[in-house]
Amino acid sequence: MPSLDSNHSLHHFSDQAVAEVPGIFTGTGELRLKYDSIIRTFEGLSRKELTERQRRLDRAVDELGLQFSEMTGKRHRQNPWRLDLFPLALSAGEWQRIAKGVVQRALAFNAYATDLYGAQNILRERVISHDLPLRDPAFQRQLSGIEVPYGEYSQFGAFDLVDVGDGDWRVVEHHMGTPFGISHVLQNRRILSQVVPELYERTDVAPVAGFSTFLLEMLRAQSKRVNPHIVLLTTGKPGQAYFEEAFIARHMGLSIAQPGDLLVRESRLFLKTIRGLEPVDVLYRRVESSSLDPIAVPRSGGGIPGLINVWRKGNVSIVNAPGAGVTDNRALLRYDERIISYYRGEGVLLKSVKTYHLSDVDQRDYVAENRDRLILKPIQDHDIIWTRIGGRPKGQDRALDRLATKYPQYFVAQDIPEPSGLPRYRDGRFDSQGVYLRVYYILGKEPIVLAGGLARHSSPVHRIRRLSLVTEGLKDVLVPDSVIEDSKPKREPMPVGNRFSIGSRVAEALYWAGRYLERAENTARQFTTLEKLRWDQMASSEQRAYWPLLQSVAAATGQSAYAKRKRPPRDILALSKSLLMDPNKGASVRACLQFARNSLESVRETISPECREVLEEMNLFMRDEAGRRFSRSRLRSIGDRIVSEAARFNGTVERTMSHDDSWQFYRVGVFFERAMGTLLLLEVALPRIIESYRATDEENADLTALLRLLGSLDAYRRTFRSRAYIDRVAQLIIQGRSNPSSLSFCLRNLHYAIGTLSITGERKLGQGLLGRVAALIDELENFSLLADQDSRIERVDTSDAGSIYMPFSAEQIEAELHRLTQEVEVIHERIEDVFFSHQDAFARDPMLFDIG
Repeated sequence: MPSLDSNHSLHHFSDQAVAEVPGIFTGTGELRLKYDSIIRTFEGLSRKELTERQRRLDRAVDELGLQFSEMTGKRHRQNPWRLDLFPLALSAGEWQRIAKGVVQRALAFNAYATDLYGAQNILRERVISHDLPLRDPAFQRQLSGIEVPYGEYSQFGAFDLVDVGDGDWRVVEHHMGTPFGISHVLQNRRILSQVVPELYERTDVAPVAGFSTFLLEMLRAQSKRVNPHIVLLTTGKPGQAYFEEAFIARHMGLSIAQPGDLLVRESRLFLKTIRGLEPVDVLYRRVESSSLDPIAVPRSGGGIPGLINVWRKGNVSIVNAPGAGVTDNRALLRYDERIISYYRGEGVLLKSVKTYHLSDVDQRDYVAENRDRLILKPIQDHDIIWTRIGGRPKGQDRALDRLATKYPQYFVAQDIPEPSGLPRYRDGRFDSQGVYLRVYYILGKEPIVLAGGLARHSSPVHRIRRLSLVTEGLKDVLVPDSVIEDSKPKREPMPVGNRFSIGSRVAEALYWAGRYLERAENTARQFTTLEKLRWDQMASSEQRAYWPLLQSVAAATGQSAYAKRKRPPRDILALSKSLLMDPNKGASVRACLQFARNSLESVRETISPECREVLEEMNLFMRDEAGRRFSRSRLRSIGDRIVSEAARFNGTVERTMSHDDSWQFYRVGVFFERAMGTLLLLEVALPRIIESYRATDEENADLTALLRLLGSLDAYRRTFRSRAYIDRVAQLIIQGRSNPSSLSFCLRNLHYAIGTLSITGERKLGQGLLGRVAALIDELENFSLLADQDSRIERVDTSDAGSIYMPFSAEQIEAELHRLTQEVEVIHERIEDVFFSHQDAFARDPMLFDIG
């Protein structure tokens, strides 16, 4: 049995399956030096401690929401992110060979792409056959003749490698078009270093966090502007890709845009923002080249019309350059030695695994004879291929074999030796499993190779989609820091970047997130208030007295069946369930939380990880509770939890989000929804309370309950220090400047927030909107219920209450409140016109903005 030395036996690695792992032990059973400190670390932990560390890894991943759901047809496929305790270690010699080989291959295949879209000398000289690249679905003839700066089609890319033994790393695949997984690298290091810090205390490990900074510097260098406007283009679909895009954007301070957020005007590319159109200098694309421009590629079915023409004229830089995907063709791997020799005049430093293209008859026959040990793959992970051959196969190998027989030009087979194995901790023990490595590079004046990369255990599943990755069994990768110390790029300090306006879609998502979360909190609080009245224990007379309040809550939360009832129900358990848990009721707590999550999921880069964690916990809590039987006590517990969690979320927003435009739009949503919630409640409750109101009553229970529903009872007591009187309640709820639930408080905060959004240079947006809000605030000061008019219909004098003037009947009050509700609703329409749809700008200036 292998051992560290005479005093250290290998407790956790003594099993035969692990003791003979070639990745950490030599053929004679000696421990490889690069794993000495790693093995010592794990041998110093008991089995119980190891299990606890792995549990903490899993929990940290789950708390970050690092779970992915991939769409395959109409089905969702779960693709969990699972990080393993045991890292991959690379020796100094291994890493130097890998890094040099990665740069060599990146430069050679960039030259190949430049040649293919230009003179096509490699085809003229018959270095490779013509049909190999020209049948490639990633090859876009429309892009030929466009000059790419420095010939760098793929300025940021990656290669998948496999160790076939003794540090002999071979290339399995290219990812030079739209590389994926850099977020996994950064997150894996952060999480593992927190859970097993001993690994990094005993080992000289090169950092990985700075790679996102180098990526940002490369993007900024694509424009001649000192502070270029850089936008990350995404499809916006949920899943792994969007998680990575949000992570990158947040780390680099970039805006994320979907194709609909961008437009071309007079040969320039613009982003639709809350302040109108802002020019884009650099587009970091995370979509396929064929989906960029429906004019350039008519059958692409999406994209930004005219974008390729803007790029052709040099008015925007696109990274990676459109067309870079031709370098990912797996059939090229068979000829990589020719390609590298042709463009670089050098021998190959990183060889590829044996690859066979089925369009060649001899290679196809060989594959047929050796099918049991070869892996069949399409030449590209591209939707166009599946469209051409009738769709993705529904079965496994047999279905793929049939397609490869029918369409051999679109398939390759690879002879991948069994990957060198590493220990993996599962079910309380280490076992052995093969490992693949993805290494990332950035080109430019000083090419950079990320010191480490993304390691993952081998899996029978190749990949779910182009921008995806099998993420079960991920590993951190450790490279000696001393190896890269001398090769670290020397960078000048970056100038301070400009602050650009947020996109209209982003602002709208934050606005609605604010509204939904406020609505969820409001509904939960009103539910708990009603539950405390103990409806099931009330006498019939008490139920009739409180029924108007219950109806007002039902009306304000869309429960129309209850709102229209003339008689109170004997039991309100069904209403309580619906208020909290009905996913089909738009104002239920469960539905609102899910809507808020959906809104923020599409703009994940704008909120802090702490905010998302709280929201994720709330949704997981509601999902778990939905599967249980409901009782009154259970529902009360759910309501109390949501009220508390909503307050925690808002506190987290206040504390962790930058108080910029994004934060202000969230606040606009919160205060608008709170104003509407207060009005909708008053519109039903106040007229009915007036009908039976008597100021001489000892205590008006329905007024007190109304204050509780609006979270204003404590504010009333502090302000008036008396029992509830209708004029004072109305004054506090409608005009109270310091009462957070009052209309005046909400509208004043709306006015301030919108005011901070409305100024941009010499031009001001939304002045009409601000004027409308200001006029409404002034109107509240003279609301008719509180006015001292000669037309009053009742005057009640008591020594305690003083004089109360009620100039209108209950019907007139209801009509007045309804009118006020409609005026507030118009504010929402104006917010949409000014900031989201820009109808306000179009109406005033059809040319939008001077872009000269």
